[in-house]
Amino acid sequence: MKITFIGVGDMGSHMVPHLAKAGYDVTVWDKVPAKMAAVAGDHVRTATSLEDAVTASKVIITSVMSDDVPALHIGTTETPGIVHYLQPGSTLIVTSTLDPRKITAIQAVMPTKTHLLDVPMIGGVKYAREAGLVLIAAGDKQAVADVTPILKTFGTVKYVGEQGNGAKLKLITNVAIMAAEAGIRETLDLADAYDIDYQTTLDLLQMGPLKPVVIRALDESNPRPLKDSVADEVELDNATKDFVDLPIASAAMRRLQKAVDSVAGEAQFIDMVDYKINPNAVRTKKISFL
Repeated sequence: MKITFIGVGDMGSHMVPHLAKAGYDVTVWDKVPAKMAAVAGDHVRTATSLEDAVTASKVIITSVMSDDVPALHIGTTETPGIVHYLQPGSTLIVTSTLDPRKITAIQAVMPTKTHLLDVPMIGGVKYAREAGLVLIAAGDKQAVADVTPILKTFGTVKYVGEQGNGAKLKLITNVAIMAAEAGIRETLDLADAYDIDYQTTLDLLQMGPLKPVVIRALDESNPRPLKDSVADEVELDNATKDFVDLPIASAAMRRLQKAVDSVAGEAQFIDMVDYKINPNAVRTKKISFL
């Protein structure tokens, strides 16, 4: 069976090999040729264009950052997107973290006799590499059932109902995840202010219910640019600010952005537990409690 995978970055580069190992013939496309070359091999060929990639298969999976979704999927008159090349009977699977309105916008221009599924993922690079992702699948139930064997090569599939529910549930789970991530950083800000070392603080956190969050923050085998976490927060904020007040999520977005801005070069997620990511430098303030 032929499958197209578009976007072979941090996540996609670890997902494509699972498809090839399962025996699928995969066509990959990315705007960066070196990324395509890195995953090419047995059962994996690189497309010569977006049109070549989309027309090569009737199952198209995309994995790109949220800001890139409209141009890639919908395109313009001058620069066609994926929807311009879909064949009858095709299923387009979007795995990005998205404002649900972007799913609606793509659906509005889908050709007849095609299916759009929103299937965002829970888990980072480590989970993609180990086929341990959770895929939140939404859309036509039969269409989801038809591609479930493919999706299961990446991890566990959870069907959540009508189109758009996948995008909504990813944002819902991100509220808790991002609050916990920013909460660790703010916890260490207070440790700075009290002149308490980070290791003691993190050891104590791991003795309580935040242990999984701390373990994830310390896991160097699960890399993620911190700016990508901020991008997910921005997508959440833009999607929800007009109808619900999420002050904790908004604060988390601001704190994560400060962390990104405080590091020379590209901050990684593990930098959340590093002294260099404190933009206020409050650790230089010695506080006596005698």
